[in-house]
Amino acid sequence: MPANKQRPKWLQVIIDSFSFKSPGLSFLTKLKISLPAPILSVSAVIIHQVYIKYYTDVLGLNASLVGLVYVIYNIWNAINDPLIGALVDRQPYRPKHGKYVYLLHVTVPFMMLMTLAMAFTQPSWSQWVKFGVFLAELFIFDTAATAYGIAYGAYVQIAAPTKEERLDIGTIGNYLTYAMSFLAAMIPTLLLFRGGDKQLFIPVLCAVVAVQTVIFVLALRGLKDTPEMYKTVQPAKRNNKVAAKEAWHIIKSRPFLASVSYSVLAMGALQYYSTAYLYYMDAVIHAKGTTATLIGFVTHLVALALMPVMNYVVKRWGTKTNVMIGMIPATIGYLGLTFAHTIGEVYLYYGLVVFCTIYFGTAVAPMNALIIDEDEWQTGVRKTGLYNGLFGIFTTSLGSLQMILYTSIMSATGYRGQAAVQTVRAENGIRFATGILPLICIWVGLIAIIVYPYSRQKEREISAESRRMRAGEPSPALQKLRAAGQAPKPEE
Repeated sequence: MPANKQRPKWLQVIIDSFSFKSPGLSFLTKLKISLPAPILSVSAVIIHQVYIKYYTDVLGLNASLVGLVYVIYNIWNAINDPLIGALVDRQPYRPKHGKYVYLLHVTVPFMMLMTLAMAFTQPSWSQWVKFGVFLAELFIFDTAATAYGIAYGAYVQIAAPTKEERLDIGTIGNYLTYAMSFLAAMIPTLLLFRGGDKQLFIPVLCAVVAVQTVIFVLALRGLKDTPEMYKTVQPAKRNNKVAAKEAWHIIKSRPFLASVSYSVLAMGALQYYSTAYLYYMDAVIHAKGTTATLIGFVTHLVALALMPVMNYVVKRWGTKTNVMIGMIPATIGYLGLTFAHTIGEVYLYYGLVVFCTIYFGTAVAPMNALIIDEDEWQTGVRKTGLYNGLFGIFTTSLGSLQMILYTSIMSATGYRGQAAVQTVRAENGIRFATGILPLICIWVGLIAIIVYPYSRQKEREISAESRRMRAGEPSPALQKLRAAGQAPKPEE
């Protein structure tokens, strides 16, 4: 192309979007760092989507008991997330094992075994036995998954210091996440809908878990956990009293409250879309499993094709602007699903919901890491584990709120999982829970985005400071701690 002839602006945007160019890490390094996250997402799909329909429609567990399982699960999450986060913070780097990557390795076997074990509950067991077994297996899975998630999140924030790098890593990883999650979600649409072969469920699930385990092993082999990565990170050395004081200070802060409020209210509702879709397509639209699978495939394919552009505009305009823009198509999508009757309408409105779920997820992805970065900038100590544990108290423990509300509406309106046809009242209940309920949640959640204090310019300032600190230059706060003898000198 001649030097004096510039590309059209729209073409340059597309090229920049798909090249994943940002200062710092190479594309290959971003790819390696992104690989461990998608596999955990597959487990979440199986546990929180596939098994819910399997337990209600095949094993006959009452929907209200499924909701009770998740109430108890949420209470446990409120306890274990901050404890595990604080423990991770206190662990030093060990030359033989490393730190974060070692935790990833030791938690994987527990997650895989529990994912598989949940499939072997028998329909002949009593309601309370099925409830107890499901709860116990979920308890073990979640403890391992929490440690994995906190360790991985902390690792990414050390390996990729800027918002732009983290967005690229998240977007690259999301391709594998959604591809694998979609394959996992095909299990209920093909095997658990009317006319599906439920006898194939366990063999197919075993194959999925086997493949997932192999990918876990391969993904973790590519991660480096070197001592050089931790040279500029001041480890947290605090007793329980100090930790409690710091935790209370964090919980009261405006950025933290804004982030967790939006995650619980809006993202919790948005991310439940695929589970709601299973019941909606089966009980309301009366679609075949192949039709539901095809709609899911096409809508996700279109949304994923646009994901690099979403990544580009989030880098350019920041979190707040992008969330506000996305409210328009999200509102149209959820209202449309509430009143849709034809397959064509479902294609359109469900497509908008899928697009907005990925778009909002991309827009808010940098929020928590930026909050942790700014705190390190101000205090000189990086508290990734404590922060992630506190985020987990609210986002993970209350993250099942949408599922509890959904199953409660199903139960209240007379949904019967093993019935051939649902009543009109039950169908209307599913329509409300699939469309109106999440719409209310995302509009209420918008208040949190409005009060979120980081503008686009502030996000850039925090990213620049984070890169400077990871390059070996201590923050002003850390320099003060060293001068006061409260932090070791670099040579120490």
